[in-house]
Amino acid sequence: MFGLFACATPALAHQALLSLQHRAQEGIALATANSHIEFKQSQGLLSSTPPDFFTSAPHALGQVLGSYHDFYANERLAIAFCGNLHNTTTPAKFIAKALEQATAPSLEARLKEIVPTLKGAYSFLVLAPNDLMAVRDPKGYRPLFVGDLNGGFALASETCALQALEAINIKESPPATLYTKKGVALLATPTPSPCVFEAIYFSRPSSIVFNQSVYALRAKLGQALAKEHPLKADFVLPIPSSGTLAALAYAKELGLDFAPLLSLNPYVGRSFIESSQESRELKARQKFSLVAEPIKGKDIILIDDSLVRGTTSKVVVQMLKSAGARHIHLLLTSPAILAPCLWGIDIPKENELLSVQGHEAQTIGIDSVGFLSLNALKTAINTPFCKDCFILKNKDCHV
Repeated sequence: MFGLFACATPALAHQALLSLQHRAQEGIALATANSHIEFKQSQGLLSSTPPDFFTSAPHALGQVLGSYHDFYANERLAIAFCGNLHNTTTPAKFIAKALEQATAPSLEARLKEIVPTLKGAYSFLVLAPNDLMAVRDPKGYRPLFVGDLNGGFALASETCALQALEAINIKESPPATLYTKKGVALLATPTPSPCVFEAIYFSRPSSIVFNQSVYALRAKLGQALAKEHPLKADFVLPIPSSGTLAALAYAKELGLDFAPLLSLNPYVGRSFIESSQESRELKARQKFSLVAEPIKGKDIILIDDSLVRGTTSKVVVQMLKSAGARHIHLLLTSPAILAPCLWGIDIPKENELLSVQGHEAQTIGIDSVGFLSLNALKTAINTPFCKDCFILKNKDCHV
């Protein structure tokens, strides 16, 4: 999601959405404000929006729609929401209704009134005819950043969008705060625990998370994998794109050949963020192509960001086997995922998680699977983060 206050143009709104398209891909929503709110929605990618989708106004609010990326608008306000509220499946509309029922005289005061009642993980933006405000939950589960732009300000879920807009003075909006054109107000005591999958999977390499570039963080994770799982093979092969930087660092650390033999179809989106298993499997089959000739008779180390359901891994492994790979090992730059996420990441029910079921290598059809330890992840991130999905909830689990 993004917001532009006193600096919006159709070109900037388009650029912001384009920079965030990797985060969700089911639709596009846009609201603009001058004396009133105008809003539009379109199914599919940004490239599918009609020619008149973007209109001129001084303020704008946009959202890439998908799981945990919600949007609601009426003639008085628009809300873009990222995360998960535990008492509703339509959080943006829920917040809009709560604001209408609040008794405080101003929008800022009404937000301060309702935020303590919100239970879950969230960052959200609220656009009114002459206001743009942002709220982030006390743990900072979902990301939010702000920068100055052309005499106004811009807000976004990821720094890559603000960089693309050429915003300056980019900084993180702290947990437990309300950001307005007047500045930052503290709403509660912050207890930071942001989602580590921003570094492992979601964010683009050019973005900043945990006060580090994603590029540098993923290289650290690859180096840590090399120390914990120093395997030998003919090729280190990344599963693109979030496994690429780690695979490069892993290969360099151990003196192995880095072989980016898998390529992505740029017209197929990310499979993890699809809303159904059927669409995830279809996307996984459609999005990869393999340079098969060098694979026959070779030992392969595959490196990916994480293992959730195993959908992508199974597709890639079958491609490698068809090309004649001799041995295949899979290494992940995250610990084993052992619990569903309650905080706005599409990590599913416990019985769908491959590492809860156990026998990962056998299920995928490979020689071995290795995970980065939680301690190594803590060392690389070097600041508090949410660990809930790595902590075993079911005592009968095999791990």
